[in-house]
Amino acid sequence: MKKGKNKILFVLLCFSNVMLGQMQTKTDTILCLGKNVIVEYPSISRTNIVNYEEGYFKTINSILDTVVMSIHCGRMVNLPLTNMADKTISSTFVLGDDIRSMRGYSILKGRKKYFREDNYFKYGITIAYENVEERDLIYYEYFFNDIKIW
Repeated sequence: MKKGKNKILFVLLCFSNVMLGQMQTKTDTILCLGKNVIVEYPSISRTNIVNYEEGYFKTINSILDTVVMSIHCGRMVNLPLTNMADKTISSTFVLGDDIRSMRGYSILKGRKKYFREDNYFKYGITIAYENVEERDLIYYEYFFNDIKIW
């Protein structure tokens, strides 16, 4: 019996090392107001789409952590989408009337959880992530820095 437990423990250890070593991702092309948005996110996730008269929200919940990515396409929403009540903004980038990018964090149970919201005003597109652990920040920054709109 002990041999079987050791095998299961070994398999779980190997699986966790693979998951921590690299994040498996999925690339998605989203049609938004005549534009294509190409975004990458963790492949082990749940997605939900909510439509409204002027557009839609696509929410991606990562199963491996507590990160939530939101993609909004359309008009008639109050920006920023991210609830800023408990957030500290560490940087804001504005490019005329076309783009705004905000980054920051909140402190939850003594740990920093990072967020980023990018507004592409020209296209009516907003993409955000919230609740990112510091160890995973590099992955989500890569995802957002690699977003393509055409």
